[in-house]
Amino acid sequence: MTHKAAWALGLCCALPALAQQSANDLEMLKKYAGTWAVDCAKPGVRLGVDVKALTLAGGGKRFSSSAPPMAAFSWFGQQQPPAGFEAALLGEGRGTSLTFLAMKDASGPYLTVDSDPLLQKQFGQAALAGKFRRCP
Repeated sequence: MTHKAAWALGLCCALPALAQQSANDLEMLKKYAGTWAVDCAKPGVRLGVDVKALTLAGGGKRFSSSAPPMAAFSWFGQQQPPAGFEAALLGEGRGTSLTFLAMKDASGPYLTVDSDPLLQKQFGQAALAGKFRRCP
């Protein structure tokens, strides 16, 4: 099952519960709360994580989730997740979804964007690539 199909299936099943985040959702969102960038010293795309919304901003464009985000701990289903995977942070927006993969490596926590074609068109694929580290 592809990530988008898994998201759609999860969304259909979880839609009534979107407003009710679990303790695990809140814990993961608080752990990754803040502003993230590939290079915090340079202008560019910024990711925002909060218990109320996920945001993606850069180049004068901004996208925010419209429902409280959730954390998916089994995002990869039966597949082995990549090393360092902790959870997928999921936000629903107008016409698209926002998914940040919460990861860890030797340098610490980071986020990657699992973007769909609409977000790639709006922000550019290169702007959404890379490891986004927490900004001070």
